[in-house]
Amino acid sequence: MSDSPSTPGQMDARALASSRREALRRRTRRIRRSVAGLAVTMFALVFAIVYVQLASGHDPALSANAARRRAALVASKSESTGAPSSSESSTSTSESGSSSSTGTEEESSSGASAVRTSQS
Repeated sequence: MSDSPSTPGQMDARALASSRREALRRRTRRIRRSVAGLAVTMFALVFAIVYVQLASGHDPALSANAARRRAALVASKSESTGAPSSSESSTSTSESGSSSSTGTEEESSSGASAVRTSQS
C-alpha cells in the first residue's frame, strides 16, 4: 500500500470488513459452543441412562449369563436324571468351554445354548 492518507471510502470499507470479520468470528464461536454443548449433553444423557440401568440391576450381559446358567443347570439336571433334554442334539464338551453343535435351525434361533465352564 502507499503511504498516502486513506480516503473516507477506504475507511468505510475497512470498518465494514472489520465488522463482518467480527460477526463471522462470533457466529463461528456460537456454532462451536453449540456443538460442544450438544456433544457433552448427549454423552451425559447416555451415561446416565446406562448408569441407572446398571445400578437398578438390569445389566444385559448379566441377564444373558444367567439365562445360560439356567439352561446349563436344566441340561445337567436332565442328564443326571436320564430324562431327555430339549438340547439333545447339542453336544457340550468338557471343562474347556467350547461346544460343538449339530442342532437344527430351531435350536440355533432359541438364543441360549448350554455351555459348561469352570471358574477358579
